[in-house]
Order: sequence, then structure tokens, then C-alpha cells
Amino acid sequence: MRRRAPSRYRFAPHGAPVAVREAKAHFSALVERAAAGEEIVISWHGRPRARLLPLAEEPSVLRVDREWLRRMPVSASQTPSEEAVRSDRDSRG
Repeated sequence: MRRRAPSRYRFAPHGAPVAVREAKAHFSALVERAAAGEEIVISWHGRPRARLLPLAEEPSVLRVDREWLRRMPVSASQTPSEEAVRSDRDSRG
């Protein structure tokens, strides 16, 4: 993702509410600020009405080495899984 030059528009100081009209006029810049980690409060008629927050990072996708899995030896168990689970559960008391 390419970085844009910082906005030349001067916003209210960090943490100060941004009016709805101002937020509509400079929405893209506000989204960039929120993505950078800033919490932006949007006010309507002087009252705080909404917050614009950065999204939490989503967990990375689990990558599976399928070739390694194919080469793994598979041993056939003589005990069915139901019996193994039942035995383990019963031994715990």
C-alpha cells in the first residue's frame, strides 16, 4: 500500500471532537489518522456521537506445508479413538 503525503488540512488537536460537517469534508484524512492508531470522536451539535477507531489486526492465516504432511509416516492405532478418549476421561476420576 502506498503512503500518501500527510494532509495539509489542520485538524483539531488529538482527542478533540471533530464536527460531523468537518468529518464529511475530510473523511479520507480522518480514516488515515484512525488507521494510524488515533481514536477520533465525531460530534453532532457539540455532543459526541461516534468514534472512528483503527481495526484490530486479524490473525495471520495458518500455512500448512502439505508436502511435509504427505511424507509423514502414519501409524495405524489398534485402539479406536472413542476408547482412547473414554479411557483417558475415566482415568482422571
